[in-house]
Amino acid sequence: MTPLDVLADALQVAGRYDEAVQARPEAILWCDPDASFEPVMPMLRAKLPHLFSLGAHDPETRTGPAFAFRIATAEAEAADAAPPILWLPGVGREMLRDAEACPEHLEPLAWLVVSGNLFGHVNGKDWNLRGFLTAERGALRLDIADGAEAKDALGIAAPHLFAKPVDSLKGVRFDPDRLHALSAPDLDLDMLEWIEGRLTDAVDPVRFKAFAQRAQKELGFDPRKRTREDAARSLASREGGWSGVWGRFEAGAADTYGNVVKTLGMAEPSGGLFEQADFTYPAVNARAEVRLRSELLRLADMDPASAAVRLAELEAEHGVRRSTVWARRGEAALACALEPLAIVATAPAWPQNDAAGLARHYAEQGAAIDGAALTAMALAPAEADRAAVTAALRAVYLPWVDQGALALQAIAATGAVPFGKIDSLPANVDAVVFVDGLRFDLARRLMDRLVAHGAQAVLDWRWSGFPTSTSSCKPLVSPVAHLLTGVGGEADVQPRTSEGRIADHGTLRRLMADHGYVFDEAAGGRLWIETGTFDEDGHKLGARLAGQVGQGIDDAAQCILRLARAGRRVRVVTDHGWLLVPGDLPKATLGVGLTEPDEKRTRYARLKPGATTAHAQAPWSWNRDVRLAMAPGASSFYAAYEYAHGGVSPQECVVPVIDVEPMSAIRTIEITQAAWSGLRLRVQASGAADLRVDLRTDGDDPQSSLLTSHRSLDEDGRGSMVVSDDHEGQSATLVVLDDDGRVLTRRSVTVGN
Repeated sequence: MTPLDVLADALQVAGRYDEAVQARPEAILWCDPDASFEPVMPMLRAKLPHLFSLGAHDPETRTGPAFAFRIATAEAEAADAAPPILWLPGVGREMLRDAEACPEHLEPLAWLVVSGNLFGHVNGKDWNLRGFLTAERGALRLDIADGAEAKDALGIAAPHLFAKPVDSLKGVRFDPDRLHALSAPDLDLDMLEWIEGRLTDAVDPVRFKAFAQRAQKELGFDPRKRTREDAARSLASREGGWSGVWGRFEAGAADTYGNVVKTLGMAEPSGGLFEQADFTYPAVNARAEVRLRSELLRLADMDPASAAVRLAELEAEHGVRRSTVWARRGEAALACALEPLAIVATAPAWPQNDAAGLARHYAEQGAAIDGAALTAMALAPAEADRAAVTAALRAVYLPWVDQGALALQAIAATGAVPFGKIDSLPANVDAVVFVDGLRFDLARRLMDRLVAHGAQAVLDWRWSGFPTSTSSCKPLVSPVAHLLTGVGGEADVQPRTSEGRIADHGTLRRLMADHGYVFDEAAGGRLWIETGTFDEDGHKLGARLAGQVGQGIDDAAQCILRLARAGRRVRVVTDHGWLLVPGDLPKATLGVGLTEPDEKRTRYARLKPGATTAHAQAPWSWNRDVRLAMAPGASSFYAAYEYAHGGVSPQECVVPVIDVEPMSAIRTIEITQAAWSGLRLRVQASGAADLRVDLRTDGDDPQSSLLTSHRSLDEDGRGSMVVSDDHEGQSATLVVLDDDGRVLTRRSVTVGN
């Protein structure tokens, strides 16, 4: 029940009569001398179809002159319908009762004072808005302040107050401030909307007036007298109540308040151009980005140790900018890239003379450095920023990659690295997922995604074959590797079947099919399935691959999870890793005439019989009689390659193996956080990566949603949603949904509380 319901009921009660002793009233006359009910009339018209208004002719609002209302009363009586109600703004009942003094335009209504009923107070006086709401002998008895200021505030707030449940209004003292809060319940939002230009006196005069009153009183700022530039300076100060406005701006600035950002861009801190530390101002942040870009470019002239020290200093200076709104708007890309760059700068030294120890070191620590380098590249897509990140990575990352490759090459040259070992597939594995070019750092990210979705998975490592080419290494991880040989493949370094056919994609599939493998998920039997294009994309994109790997990891995760949820035990394998260094790998030279025709690749070369070179050599995994030279360190035998594989390095040769247990189709999840910041609800749920959330008045009814659309949680199970202020204080249920819309878990909340 709302005050609007009470008013509508009271008007209809005024038309009731006792047929035994009374005649049917022709009409209900509602005199409103000061037109105080005008703010609620649109709401009331929608509720009472037999409500008419005195005024200029307007069929849409059922408004017209007095004689038109007499016609309406006659039509209602003829149809035996409810007596029509006539709202008379600016008219008191005394004007109608005094026949001699009654204005001419009201004379057609004078008779209705006798033949109809008057709506008003039991003391015989006309209601005004405040009187109806507060009267001791009325139905509502609300506590509303008196006086000119309160009257003005009530006129503005009336539509909002009349829509509230009566129970929520009881026991509350409605002074002017509280009334304005009804009309402008979210001062922070309204201030931003005003600076943005979306809230003006012309667009929404009622809301603007209430907002201006609140802003003047609570923020000391009158938007009717001051400019948006003034507001931007106050916003950036974050002093007093402006801190709340700034918090609201931060929460939605990434895609909502472009004009606010533009206006802030014209402001400077109180210290002017010499103020360097207040990153509230976009101009200060922009200058800091320019300085950081220059400093990163200077790293190109430093040795690795000095560059690492400088990166740590820059991180201490600029790291704070990652928490600013400008970082979330993508305007602090280098400050964001600096975090993974600083991680790269702390890369640990490589173990020497121990192949297994070096591989474990890479799997447990080194791969994270590769991942950080990849992240830094992805965070700097703009050309100027990419150049700065490239300079930093070539200063600290390239030397580290080079040292790791040299360390492994020295061991491999002695024959102490067991390249190309064929592992039999465990009998309980019934699905093999081959992910092309899944380097170990990407495998760790894939593991995180699988675990976030509730999978039980184990990550291990194995040695690839040599050379680390697809043609040599993919057959090694296939379930038919034991059927292949290197005999006959000496000329092109490609394994063969016993019949001498090259073990290419088609041949491998035919062999697997002959041994009971299927390639369709819907078919029964052991499954071989391929996904991922990391290697293909790396050859095409070079360093720009960094910005693409996320989608590939998502695709692989979805494939694996689909199989695991179908009850399959999954093994994930890959052929080889790769090197990726922006700005190209160093060029290595190889003497003319040392290699067989067309047998020099970026990272390895097949030498002619009897040819000698200072470069380290190792045998082909499929035929030890074939000797291959390695491009030294992280170099390439060809120039202008950022991405390459085929050689010997931890990145290329230490490859991941992931075993995933069967899992149920529906995850067990838990909402671990549901916290309100104003009308924004921040959610976190364990085991709920990429699931959807909704906020409903009835948790089981999708039609009761308070949102315009579902929101998706990120890969960490985090997300947020903004609810309209119309629902503030309302009880609701937060639900987490699976892909089919089933409710997995729920939590009761109160909007805004």
